[in-house]
Amino acid sequence: MRQTNFTIQVVNIITIAAASVFTSYLLRRILVPNVSNIAKTITVRIDGANTGSGVIIEHEADRYTVVSNWHVVSYGGRSIPTTSLKVQTVDRRKHSLSPKKIVRVGKLDLAILEFQSGYRYSTASIGNSDSLTEGQPLYVAGWADPSPQLSSRTYQFLVGNLSGRIHYPRDGYALVYTVNALPGMSGGPVLDSRGNLVGINGRATVDLRTGTVNSVLGIDINRYRRARGNLVDRKSQTYN
Repeated sequence: MRQTNFTIQVVNIITIAAASVFTSYLLRRILVPNVSNIAKTITVRIDGANTGSGVIIEHEADRYTVVSNWHVVSYGGRSIPTTSLKVQTVDRRKHSLSPKKIVRVGKLDLAILEFQSGYRYSTASIGNSDSLTEGQPLYVAGWADPSPQLSSRTYQFLVGNLSGRIHYPRDGYALVYTVNALPGMSGGPVLDSRGNLVGINGRATVDLRTGTVNSVLGIDINRYRRARGNLVDRKSQTYN
């Protein structure tokens, strides 16, 4: 009888383990492609005086609001003229930015810009970055600059994990994750497994001896929302 009970327990353990592996496999097969599709529709390419990426975050009538990094749309501490930049959406259409609509978000390395279009584009679903835990999968999208491996700017969708948080971040960079994001992907979205926007990608630390990326940093979306909540005048250059 004891041998029978032991055998049953072993079979149950194996069954549970197999179910767990199968469930994990299904999640990878189902969720990741879905997140990839979401990322592609909300990620924009920024070209001109600087290059970078951005994410469509709001839509009102024919006006679209994009969040990117301040360093993508600025030079020497001042915003680049909107005439010097173009935003390319998922359908490959290029859009001019609304005049005087590059606005820095507080002291964060973030900026808001706007474009107008009669076409309909998806906007990001905002997640809760405070709920992120170390080891959790994260997905980063953006348009990488040309390199020895890439002959032209190329859309990239990368998968990694949250590896840590910085409690006293510089310029808002509090998220640390294991994604080898490339130059040109700054300003692109950081998404969770449900495709919710939980951060903005933007900074990497590089080993000066080897040239390899040690870690990539992002600004958590809740930090952006708190800074955006202090908005007084959309026409001013900065949020206070």
